[in-house]
Amino acid sequence: MTIVFTLKNPQSQTQSSIYARIFYEGFSFIFYISEKINPKFWDNKNKRAKLVAKFREHPEFNERLNRISSDIQTTYRNYLNDNNNQVPNPDKFKLILDKELKKIEPKTEKEKSFFPFFKKLIEQSINGSRLQPINGKPFSKSTISNYKGTYKALTELQIELQATKRRIIDFNTIDLDFYSDFTEYLSKTLNLSTNTIGNHIKVLKTILNEATERGLNKNIQYKSKKFSTTKEQTDSIYLSDKELKEIEDLDLSNNPRLNNVRDLFLVGCYTGLRFSDFSILKPEQMKNGFIEIKEQTKTGNPVVIPIHLVVKKVIQKHNGDLPRAITNQKFNEYLKEIGIMVQSLHTPFETTITKGGLKILKRLNKYELLTTHTARRSFATNEYLNGTPTITIMAITGHRTEKAFMRYIKLNPTDHAQLLKLHWDNRNNLKAV
Repeated sequence: MTIVFTLKNPQSQTQSSIYARIFYEGFSFIFYISEKINPKFWDNKNKRAKLVAKFREHPEFNERLNRISSDIQTTYRNYLNDNNNQVPNPDKFKLILDKELKKIEPKTEKEKSFFPFFKKLIEQSINGSRLQPINGKPFSKSTISNYKGTYKALTELQIELQATKRRIIDFNTIDLDFYSDFTEYLSKTLNLSTNTIGNHIKVLKTILNEATERGLNKNIQYKSKKFSTTKEQTDSIYLSDKELKEIEDLDLSNNPRLNNVRDLFLVGCYTGLRFSDFSILKPEQMKNGFIEIKEQTKTGNPVVIPIHLVVKKVIQKHNGDLPRAITNQKFNEYLKEIGIMVQSLHTPFETTITKGGLKILKRLNKYELLTTHTARRSFATNEYLNGTPTITIMAITGHRTEKAFMRYIKLNPTDHAQLLKLHWDNRNNLKAV
């Protein structure tokens, strides 16, 4: 199916209606939508609003067009599923769209309130009728799980606020006082960490942004700087080249389960890819000495990475077809089993976290902190220590600023000393030449 948005009156000096020309299975017809725009802000090549400062609402406007396009496709798929793949003619399909698309917009006063709206977005994310606005892909299970967690926390807080302050959570009451109540509840009552609290606030802002774009929410106090998404730097680890070599040299031939996890982990350590990417690499993405993929992220950025010697060995070991990864959770469990076998990872490591408003110091062995993300952080840190230009590493890790990248990599005083020594050695070599 192809959907092309077109202006009804492209020569208009004010506003023009927009219609969608829908092409499917040899049929086509015009379907008018509720959006309008001044033609001077319309990009006829991309069939979206121009990304210009004079039309500040272009992100929200284009997101609404993406959502309409997604809803049309979902309605079509649902009809096929319910009718034995019988293709509707244009008149039939237009009637279906007239009926079904109206369901997307709240019809009653009850549906216009915060909790029903939030619940409906979760349902639409689960059934696929709500897609990610940037890439048009379904929301991941982890994102939906985050939505559900925030919804649950808010419903529980609602009960407490009604009992203690006779306060109801709704669009018009989500202000800075509410923010204080919510963060205190998450911290003191639920005893959550600073970063988990920040994730709840992030989800809440996502829901409020969508409600604002749909005209349901007029209260924008949530956009205040004081309504902030809290975050603290975590004491994550990375593995040195030496530690990675110890993992590579482990004899796991009698344990296929751990052998596969170890091999995939090494691929992550020498590519810098996220678990969602290195766990599903296919043979056709690995050719001519490079790995070429589109990231499994909101942006779906293309990434090209040269195949490291260690990765090449892993690919050859598995005859060009890497093992399929298990769940992230199970992968992390097995990683710790592997880590126990590496003597150097039995070194103690201190980590701090703010939980329930209190700083908590934990002393763990390094292998206990191994996760799938350790691979990506190890890649970035080791490449930086080995003198690879920061901008080159950032092109793979996706960091937009050097400041963010430097916070991401993990360097201790010894690492900084080794890095300085590397620069001195390179400098001396140049002088010798």
